Amino acid sequence: MPERSIRVLLVEDNVGLLDTLADILEVAGMEADKAVDAPAALRMLEGGRYDVAVVDMVLPGLSGVDVIRKLKDSSPATRIVVCTAYYDSELLTQAQALGIDQTVHKPADPAVLVDLVRKLAAYSRQPTADGLRPPASESGP
Repeated sequence: MPERSIRVLLVEDNVGLLDTLADILEVAGMEADKAVDAPAALRMLEGGRYDVAVVDMVLPGLSGVDVIRKLKDSSPATRIVVCTAYYDSELLTQAQALGIDQTVHKPADPAVLVDLVRKLAAYSRQPTADGLRPPASESGP
C-alpha cells in the first residue's frame, strides 16, 4: 500500500502567497489545505490531522499564536513552522515559547520550504510510547 501523502495546513492572510505556497507543496506531491485567517484554520483543525502546519504570525482577528496553541492541544504530533516577515516580534517570541519547530522568514525559498516540510513530516509520523511528539530539541531539525 502506498504511503499517504504529507498533509500540510497553510495559514496565511495574503491570498496570493497562500495560493503560491499551496501550489509549491502540491507540485511536490503534498496535500495543502489553505486558511486565510485563524478562525478558518481552527475549523480545519476540527476536521483532520496534519503532519505539518505553516503559520503566519500576523493574521486578521486572532493571531498565529492562537492557532499554534490550538494545534498543540488538538494535534500534538503536528510539526509547526512559523512563516513570518518579522525577525523580532512579541508574537514570534510567544510562538517560540510554545515550542514551534522552525521559523522561516518571508520570502521563503520554495526548495527550502519543501525540504523542511518533508523533514518535519517524517518526524511527525514517528511513533512514540505515549503518542505525543518528542520535544523539538530531541527530535527535529
